[in-house]
Amino acid sequence: MKPGSFYTALLIACMALAGLQGCAMRMEMGAPPRLDRLAQLTPQVSTKNDVLLALGEPRGYGAAQLDPSFKQQRVWLYEYNVSEGKSIQITMLLVFFSGDAYDGYMWFADAVNLKEYQGGKGK
Repeated sequence: MKPGSFYTALLIACMALAGLQGCAMRMEMGAPPRLDRLAQLTPQVSTKNDVLLALGEPRGYGAAQLDPSFKQQRVWLYEYNVSEGKSIQITMLLVFFSGDAYDGYMWFADAVNLKEYQGGKGK
């Protein structure tokens, strides 16, 4: 075999392998939020420790002021992202606190996850 053809064959094999890995690569970040456990929490009664017991450790912390007339609130972020090729599935849960008391939540999901959470009834 000629030296040039060996390197050409090696390059083609590497490119094919890289192409196959790109198609089959799956990445997950975080853990699915435990939305079913939100019913255990009571606004203005449950504490941060109650939220930790029900939902586990958040992926992030921050603050939010959703309307200028509202006071700024502490926020815990729970998120789960799955990417496979060009497809990305995202689920985010924001938990709000007023002082040390649980004050409610807001969650978001992409269309695929929304259908799963609604039992396949999403549009």
